[in-house]
Amino acid sequence: MEIIKDFIPENRKNRPGIPMNPKWITIHDTANTRTGADAFAHAEYLKGDEAESKPVSWHFSVDGGSIAKDGTVKPPQIYQHLPTDEIGWHAGDGHGAGNMASIGVEICENIDGDRARAEALAAELVAWLCKQYNIPVLNVVQHSNWAKKDCPRVLRNRPGGWDNFIAQVKMNMEKTEPPEWKVVGLKWLEENGFITPGRWKAEDQLDMGTLGVILSRLTITGKRGEK
Repeated sequence: MEIIKDFIPENRKNRPGIPMNPKWITIHDTANTRTGADAFAHAEYLKGDEAESKPVSWHFSVDGGSIAKDGTVKPPQIYQHLPTDEIGWHAGDGHGAGNMASIGVEICENIDGDRARAEALAAELVAWLCKQYNIPVLNVVQHSNWAKKDCPRVLRNRPGGWDNFIAQVKMNMEKTEPPEWKVVGLKWLEENGFITPGRWKAEDQLDMGTLGVILSRLTITGKRGEK
């Protein structure tokens, strides 16, 4: 999971710089269905004058991909707008716990994106945040928990939407990290040209065909090294 850090500049009104010890994670929907309204677009918005004047800010935007202006397909992405130890203005509860003690996660609604993939990536991010900050899943809440607003509207208005999202979060939390030796081994295979960088994860199961290719390359390399 890659997180692109593109922070709101310091001293902007929507980045107050107030320290935070996160105890909650608040889920939002962007309510912006326009083409191109992906995570990058929201990063640009938060650095602009309109967001500062409101002021509004949150920590992460997650999309399910989009189509760039040149027609190329962009993969699902996560953009981070604020450090997780600073507050954001996203919960609508002033100096309440929503703003002062929760990490804000916005899930994009752009019509050129894959909403299911956006939710899956958001669930992965939330699970990671829960582990990082020892936040229980019970403290993963909807925006409506803090303010009278129908948000996250897509999850709230789909039958079972919120429950299914939380189930995805729990499933991601149950995943175990691969042993260190697997991580080191994968890195060695990539660095030595036996597999394509980024194609495999350390926890993936290796199929016999791929194993055969790797072993044959190892054999060829060994023969070249013989004197």
